Amino acid sequence: MFDLSKPVGQISADLISVHSVIRNEKALCDLIEETIKSYGVSVERRGNSIVSRLDFGNDKTIALVGHIDTVPLTREGQTTPEFKDGWLWGLGACDMKSGLASILKILYEIKNGTLLPTKNIVLVFYEAEEGPLPNGINTLLEAKMLENIDFAYILEPTECKYSVGCLGALTVKKEIQGVSAHSANPRTGKNAITEAMAVYTQICEANAKISMDQTILGLPFYETINVTQLTTENASNVIPPKCFATINFRFAPGKTVEEAEQFIYDSIGGKDGIFYADRANSCVVESGLDEFLLPDGEREIMQAWTDMAQLNKAGIPTVNFGAGSIKFAHKPDERINLEELSNFYERLKLHI
Repeated sequence: MFDLSKPVGQISADLISVHSVIRNEKALCDLIEETIKSYGVSVERRGNSIVSRLDFGNDKTIALVGHIDTVPLTREGQTTPEFKDGWLWGLGACDMKSGLASILKILYEIKNGTLLPTKNIVLVFYEAEEGPLPNGINTLLEAKMLENIDFAYILEPTECKYSVGCLGALTVKKEIQGVSAHSANPRTGKNAITEAMAVYTQICEANAKISMDQTILGLPFYETINVTQLTTENASNVIPPKCFATINFRFAPGKTVEEAEQFIYDSIGGKDGIFYADRANSCVVESGLDEFLLPDGEREIMQAWTDMAQLNKAGIPTVNFGAGSIKFAHKPDERINLEELSNFYERLKLHI
């Protein structure tokens, strides 16, 4: 069980020390559930995703949302938190165990009477965000455990800005055919990697057309499409008869997945040989901003994708709002500035 009387930075460190790489979240979920229950609050759980409701009879209900998984470790010691030079270092420091710590600290302050909420609060902790859909948000939506929420905040790292839109993400694999041959006699075959370079060139040309600066709601973003993998399955002495090009398209808020698919087809000359690896819609928040955001808060379009898109699609107006910078996420030296985290937490309380 976590000691929530500690400062939010120390709670973050305690969370970092619990290994929770994607698909291995049970230990952390168990501890979070035990901690919440210790305050007399009920928990609904599906797999390693949980929801707790604090109903005070207020008119509006908000949700505080965080994923409990991290990306895989890239070196030893990443789950041993370290305080150094005003920073907290460790896997998940900004993405997003500091966000989880902030949610838990809100619960503590409500329960000890130092924070008097003007809204009903839903606490949401979910699994498997750091991978392809579906994830824990899908599980909770399908189980109808996220009903009757007027507005939600996902505490992803945004440098304390409000992300009021995010890019969509589409990942496809394009199968490209060649003819196998012995590598000592390539004239009798056709190298699929060479054929794949034509697709690579087409994607580069497509990216050049779309990767200019754009705005929506007066906020900047840009689209981008890239070949991120070229893979084969042949032996090292065989001219590859088949190659797979993985194409990743980050598309504009407001553009549909279907429109993004068509752009890929148009860019590479059709849909033959295409297999879908991941589809995630974009979003722009269309309601609740003036009511649920502080008027002096800076807004942005997130140059990435998060589950705010899924929640908005489900009819729950949602923004990303958290401490820390996404530029440190998924890195071996992941960290968060403790003063920024403390300032964010005090600002988060103004939404409660």
